[in-house]
Amino acid sequence: MPIQKVDKERIIKDSLKTFKAQGYHKTTMADIAKACGILKGSLYHYFKSKEELMEAVIDYLTQYYENKIFSVKNKHDINGYEKLVFLMKKSEEIFLTDNGGCLMASIGLETVNVIPHFTQKIQRFFKSWISCFEQIFSDKFPPEKATELAEYGVAEIEGSVLLMLIFQDEKYLKHAHQRILNRYINS
Repeated sequence: MPIQKVDKERIIKDSLKTFKAQGYHKTTMADIAKACGILKGSLYHYFKSKEELMEAVIDYLTQYYENKIFSVKNKHDINGYEKLVFLMKKSEEIFLTDNGGCLMASIGLETVNVIPHFTQKIQRFFKSWISCFEQIFSDKFPPEKATELAEYGVAEIEGSVLLMLIFQDEKYLKHAHQRILNRYINS
């Protein structure tokens, strides 16, 4: 394998795929180096440890979602239904095309009792997702109901991703998305 020149962002992106496919504990720095096409020792030029790299991956992914996906809540040129359809489309692009389900949920479950400082970063991601749904639902529902529907929607999607992976059937995710849209439409 030829050695490639990489930068920090490329390492983060390649690591994200590896962590998503293998999980945090099973992934080694050697696995990540191989995925990046570099020598293992070269990784330590960018990141002191696997833990530091995972934190960078979590931060990168959170920032990506906040800027590129959850920001739909602030668009004034489309209505709430269209915002939800956008979110569902992005969800299906991510969960139906990549291996491993939801990285944040997987890493959160895997590390919550072992590396607790990951938990705060992962909570930020889920709070942003809930806030996105909450703002969209607040167009049609009072604040408490919008919050309830937002939390339920995120939980329902995460549960459907788990079932989709276990049963190898995308219907679970698609049905969850449809139920969320129906709750919005039938208000």
